Order: sequence, then C-alpha cells, then structure tokens
Amino acid sequence: MQLQVTLDTPRLDQCTELVEQIHEYVDIVEVGNPLIIESGLNLVRDLSQEFPEVSICADAKIVNSGHYIASRCFEAGACIVTVMGVAADQTIEGAVAAAQLAGGHIMADLTGIIDIAARSRELEDLGVRYLCGHTSYEDRQLASNPLADTGFGLTRALRSVLGYDNPLRELNLIRSNTVGRALPAIVGRINLENIDEVVAANPEIILVGRAIVNSVAPAHAAADLREHLANVR
Repeated sequence: MQLQVTLDTPRLDQCTELVEQIHEYVDIVEVGNPLIIESGLNLVRDLSQEFPEVSICADAKIVNSGHYIASRCFEAGACIVTVMGVAADQTIEGAVAAAQLAGGHIMADLTGIIDIAARSRELEDLGVRYLCGHTSYEDRQLASNPLADTGFGLTRALRSVLGYDNPLRELNLIRSNTVGRALPAIVGRINLENIDEVVAANPEIILVGRAIVNSVAPAHAAADLREHLANVR
C-alpha cells in the first residue's frame, strides 16, 4: 500500500520546500493538474530530479493525444501519468503504449463514469495499471452542502447507487470487477479521521491532498498518516 500526496493547492514556489518536508513519508508525489496548467511540465521535471527516491505522478488528465502527452510527461521524469477513464479507448491505448516504452504506468481517473464496474474491466484490458476512485472537488463541495444534495433528483440517486460519488464504493466495484492486473487507488477528502476505514478497504494507493498540504505541520501530518499504513506497506 502506497501513500501519494497530491499537490493541487500550493503555490509553485512552495512545492519544493513542501516536498522536502514530507518526502520521507510518502511514496508518490503528484503534480496536480492545476500546477501542470500553471507550470507546464517544469515542476514534474524539477521534483523528479531533486527527489529521485519518490515516484512522481503527472496528473495530466489526458482526454486525447494519449501517446504524445503521456510521452512528454514520462520524458519530464514522471513515473505515473493520469488519463481520464472516459477518454476514447484509442487515447488510452496510446498512453499505455507510451508508458510501456518509458517503463512507467498509467492511472485512470474514474470521475464522470456511471458504470464503474464495466469501465474498470475495459480499462484493465487496455493495460491501465491503476484505477482511481475519485470524488471530484465539485462533488465534494456539493456533498458538504445538504441543501445541494436535494437538487439533483434521479441523477444524483443513480450516481450514488452506482458508486460515482463515493470513493470507497468505487474501490469495491473496481476490486470486484477486475482480475488484479489493474490496481485500485482512492482519493477524496481522506484524513486522519477516516484513514483507518480507507486502509481497511485495501487500495494499492491512497491519495491525500489537503490533509497534508494545508496542514500547519505537513511533515507531522504525513508521518501520522504513514503510521496508519505501516502494517500493510
């Protein structure tokens, strides 16, 4: 079981110092999509060179030009590159081919997929290594507002039943509908209050963002979370 820190919210000039504080407690450092938009692949390149002991994930969220974009990410030093699970099969095949050439891996973000079970099987067959159950930032904001939950009627109910808005449910769907070539990952408001529940579900990768990045003591936060994974690492 691996701990991945997701860098979405810090300023670019804070990232290296933050990773310096936490790198000994995490297995993977993700350069989040907002930072890739801001810096291109410069931050991926810088972190991969400065912290070779951790894997760098480029959260490119590829939806087209799979081989080209994934290749550029791997050339910059990424070990894992993300694609959107809703992308066309040909796009994902291209990204997987780039990963195989580079000795890296592809992680599929399952945001927006209604039938998690069926798409997980397809993505595994396409060669995706990690399948990430993901409650998006926007969905997490809606879930925090009980009034907002009532405004989606049948659509929200269907998404809930199928697991779209619950990462733990998505994780169970991934695991029960794949044969082990693709491994489950999970992200979405994971912190010290729920980490034991997440660990008990046995994902391959646990992605944590704000609970580490926005902590007043990021190293302590990362170390505390690491302790909960210690027995299954």
